[in-house]
Amino acid sequence: MFRKWLKLQTRCPHCGLNYNFAAPDDGPAFFSLCIVAFPLSFFVVWLQVVFDPPYWVHLITSFPLVILGCVLPLSYIKGWLVASQYVNHAQEAGTEKLWAELHARAEGKDD
Repeated sequence: MFRKWLKLQTRCPHCGLNYNFAAPDDGPAFFSLCIVAFPLSFFVVWLQVVFDPPYWVHLITSFPLVILGCVLPLSYIKGWLVASQYVNHAQEAGTEKLWAELHARAEGKDD
């Protein structure tokens, strides 16, 4: 599905599905932040209030947890969003004609 870490291929190498329909945009980052960063911020505040540790403790515990927790699931979330868009035939309301024209132009250039 991916040609690079978060870049989609133009077509599936196994079934030939065209990924032009997929537009997850900032969805993976949003869900990653909501699922990981928001709850983890409560942990960081709790750690600070209860134990009052020096700042280096946050650099060793909180910072890596936030970074890894937000970055690692991005490709999985993006894959889930692309699959959801495919299954639900999702697109922005009222843009069917525009998308058809854009994809027709893009497919004409690929030939």
